[in-house]
Amino acid sequence: MLIARRPLATFTALLMLSSALAACSMVPDYERPAVAVPASFTSPVAKTGAVDVTSTWWSSFNDPELQSLMDEALKENLDIIAALHRVEQAQGQLRSTNSSLFPTVDASGSASRTTSSDKSGSTRSASGALNVSYALDLWGLYRAQSEASEASLRSSIYAREAAVLVVQSSVATTYFGILNLKDRLAIARESLDAARETLKLVESRFQFGTASALDVSQQRTTLAGIEATIPTLEAELAANQHALAILLGKAPEGFDVKTASGTTATLPAVAVGQPSALLERRPDIREAEANLQSANADIGAARAAFFPTIDLSASKSVDWIANLGTTNGTSIAASILAPIFSGGQLEGNLQTAKARDAELAATYRKTVLTAFGEVEDALTNSDAYSRRQSSLAIAAVEARRSYDLSQASYKAGASDFLSVLDAQRAWLTARDSEAQARLNQYTAAVNLFVALGGGWKS
Repeated sequence: MLIARRPLATFTALLMLSSALAACSMVPDYERPAVAVPASFTSPVAKTGAVDVTSTWWSSFNDPELQSLMDEALKENLDIIAALHRVEQAQGQLRSTNSSLFPTVDASGSASRTTSSDKSGSTRSASGALNVSYALDLWGLYRAQSEASEASLRSSIYAREAAVLVVQSSVATTYFGILNLKDRLAIARESLDAARETLKLVESRFQFGTASALDVSQQRTTLAGIEATIPTLEAELAANQHALAILLGKAPEGFDVKTASGTTATLPAVAVGQPSALLERRPDIREAEANLQSANADIGAARAAFFPTIDLSASKSVDWIANLGTTNGTSIAASILAPIFSGGQLEGNLQTAKARDAELAATYRKTVLTAFGEVEDALTNSDAYSRRQSSLAIAAVEARRSYDLSQASYKAGASDFLSVLDAQRAWLTARDSEAQARLNQYTAAVNLFVALGGGWKS
């Protein structure tokens, strides 16, 4: 330890030296990993009437209840709240890390009174000291650690936005799933009513001897089969409503979606933009890059640890003793600590930092490629489900016509009951398939919004 004769001037000079060397950094220059970005998406893309991806993309479905549910989820969802607290933790960690860049100041004091054994008198004394210490960041160790913490904070912010996007997607898909189950229940109940009417017809004809017992038994079997689908659909509906309640941070009991059908919502066409925009729009990609930037800064910190550290300290003390007056003392010191042998710890830390950087670079590239794939999948599904739903809508209309014609033919005695049974089953199947295809369209639209970044903005 070195004691200076002119403490203030020496302390100031050392601080100036630290500032002069502040540009020294061991952090490698960051370069975003190269990923081949396609010029355009190859899957079918909507050309006209497309809706731009905005921060409230769900409003393009023009469904007031969905809007209300989404607003509530963004305020009350527990995953979002937890992610927000993780951001606060990262903010606290950054604040703690940045403290190394500033001096620390401590104060201490004491007072005492001593009485002699012969009670001739007492002596009172007091002392106080102000201590200042500062670690010179000559090699950028603390700045590298601060840079890593800043990147970690950005990562936690992007992770929160990714969590918000997942919640938005879950709310929308669960909501549309609930409406679809309501539609399918309505179809099943309507088919059940039609099957009961058909059973009455067959039983009446059986009484008059124009239908067989086999016809009656077959229709009763069909009726029971339709009835059996209803409890399953009701259970699925309840489970989906419970899941939606939890997404809203509510207890499942008593929660109910008010909208009765999924046919009232608008199915939007989505403007997908350019593939390169995904690098800035998707929070998971930004999160992966922030993690990579943090690891890059960790390399600098690991490198700086190989070099000596210099700590400065200064103190001002005051001692007071009754009847003797006050004495003052000032001191300044500098200490240096240089690593000589660490048993491979410093080398191991640097190897770990470099390997983690390489790992996260690969993770970043995979995240980008996955994002491109998800958009392509969503576009392909949107087109495929649209064409499928159009075909199934025609099939449902024709199945109903076939059912009506088969009943008329059976009543007229021109055909047997088997044709009625076949037409009846085909009508129920076609309508149910059409309803599920409609759900697939809405789900594909939600997935496309999410794959494009969901309107997230930096």
